[in-house]
Amino acid sequence: MRIDAGTVRKIAALARLRVAPEDEERYVRELQEILTYVEQLQALDVEGIEPTSTVVAGEPVPLRPDEEISSDVRDEALAAAPDREEDYFRVPRVV
Repeated sequence: MRIDAGTVRKIAALARLRVAPEDEERYVRELQEILTYVEQLQALDVEGIEPTSTVVAGEPVPLRPDEEISSDVRDEALAAAPDREEDYFRVPRVV
């Protein structure tokens, strides 16, 4: 698939992004490089390769141990509130 300035404008409109005209050519080039790389990946023969959820096959994913920490910061957060009522922020009613 070839990317051109019209495609960049269409993608930007779908994503609700504003792209400056002087940046269109750069995006054309970058998107074309991405698609070229994806085409290279699609050309690889992956027949017989088992899908994995981790790059370390057969070993558990290394995770840090769970640690219980205090997270009672309610008073500190409410101290910065412009308006509060007991343990809650007061905000204007939105109807």
